[in-house]
Amino acid sequence: MKLIAIRLKNHSRLADLELQVRTHLVLVGANDVGKSSLLRCLNLILGSSTAALYSRITKDDFADPNKPFVIEVDLADFSLDEQAAFPDEIQIGNEHKPNILTIRLEAQLDEGETLQISRFAPNGGAQRQLSRVQLEMLGWKMVGAAHTGARDFRNDRNSSLDDILDAIELGDEEKLFKEVAEGFQYRLSESKVLLKLREKLAAQLSQAVPQEINTEELQFVSGSTAEDDLLADVRLQITRDGTSRGVQEQSDGARALFAIAMYDLVSSAANMVSIDEPEIHLHPTSQRSLARLLRGAQNQKIIATHSPDIVGAFPPEDIVVVSRGGIVKQPKETFLDGNSKLAAHWWVRNKLEPLTSNLVILVEGVSDRIVLQRVAELLDKDPDRLGVSVVETDGGNEIPNARKVFGPDGFDIPLLMLIDEDAKVKTAEKLGVQNADLARHNVVISDPDLEGEYTSAIGGKELWKRLENSNEFTRNQLRTCEASGRNGERTDEDVAAFCRKNKNKVQASLIVAQTLTQEEAACIGSISTLLNKVEQGE
Repeated sequence: MKLIAIRLKNHSRLADLELQVRTHLVLVGANDVGKSSLLRCLNLILGSSTAALYSRITKDDFADPNKPFVIEVDLADFSLDEQAAFPDEIQIGNEHKPNILTIRLEAQLDEGETLQISRFAPNGGAQRQLSRVQLEMLGWKMVGAAHTGARDFRNDRNSSLDDILDAIELGDEEKLFKEVAEGFQYRLSESKVLLKLREKLAAQLSQAVPQEINTEELQFVSGSTAEDDLLADVRLQITRDGTSRGVQEQSDGARALFAIAMYDLVSSAANMVSIDEPEIHLHPTSQRSLARLLRGAQNQKIIATHSPDIVGAFPPEDIVVVSRGGIVKQPKETFLDGNSKLAAHWWVRNKLEPLTSNLVILVEGVSDRIVLQRVAELLDKDPDRLGVSVVETDGGNEIPNARKVFGPDGFDIPLLMLIDEDAKVKTAEKLGVQNADLARHNVVISDPDLEGEYTSAIGGKELWKRLENSNEFTRNQLRTCEASGRNGERTDEDVAAFCRKNKNKVQASLIVAQTLTQEEAACIGSISTLLNKVEQGE
């Protein structure tokens, strides 16, 4: 069984939504936008008992207390046992549509603010409340972001490890373990050293209580005897460099990674596993290892994360962005048109930051980003402060491809594009608009390019002095700059041409960024236009 759709209405933290769930579901977004709230809603409908629903749902969950708060999910891909558990609730499909089980959780407040909750299959005949057996058959498990027994090893214990040990069938070895346990218990009972300790304890305790305690009334028992579990005292240790240490002695990151790996093992029988912020305490390398572990398991994963490495391990169509106001954005399933190269290029390189931004500015390359960010700082329009992400695209011709990822058919993030004059025609063709209409489609053009504009703003002679004095260029490099003006002087175009050479672009942009004044920054026309659009929220 797997989750294929989620619908939500009248939630106080999240806007009404309809989501497809493809292979997995990875929720990304800034802090406090509603990612955990969506996981909580899924846990309510798929993993909480009826009693738990009444303790967990409150008036604060309702956007409008006068309307029902509704969570609805669609499930598909049933085993024979799962079909048998929902004989009247599953809608039978056809060759074009799978069998679907729809479950709805509906909470309402009456005039006295008394809560009424129902959880049922709306397409089933009787629309009965889901039974405990049916709820268990859904196969939902969840790990929250806070430390829990499933999330960490505390005092060398972990609930997932306990579950794994509980499930062990010792078979023929059980008799041997019993003999060892009974022998250990016998030694505890017959030990002369421990007898003296029991005598001391009995005397001490007798002074604290009204009735005297005899030595025979005190016993030391092993954990296996006390809990009637042969493996109750078993702990996990790891040997490294010849030294054995308990898991609780490992680093926070190692403990977290071990804990989630074990949770994934013990939950392998679950259909759907939800984990909130699995990256907590983990080094980026460990985050990537964990991502591969989560993605590779057979069951479906529902994850909320801030980690670019975890996001990058999943295909783009599995990613959903939660933005301010609890607005959820999901790309169309075919938004990359099967172009795996495009997906790899844009997904692996840029990952999470653009997805959590208020606006994305696409620029042609690193040098453009360097100058843009410096101009923005000088004009008090810092992109980070404004929640703007600047993404370089390795050339103007790639900007329309980037738009597929971040634009309306992708993650629908507001976009501005900064291109050179020579990329105008191809950009217009790929966007399907006229050259004259590019500005209306949030494309700003540097004339002829950013090197030309910042050279004009600073002045060719002044910029050349800065380049010479920077010691960033060798004499041989500087000699490659033409001097086509009168008396062998370098014109603005000569200096701009030197700066726009591929091998000089980044170094030149760094020097410009280091020496640019506020007055000069304001004269770089295309960036000023771009930043004005940012402020206007275009």
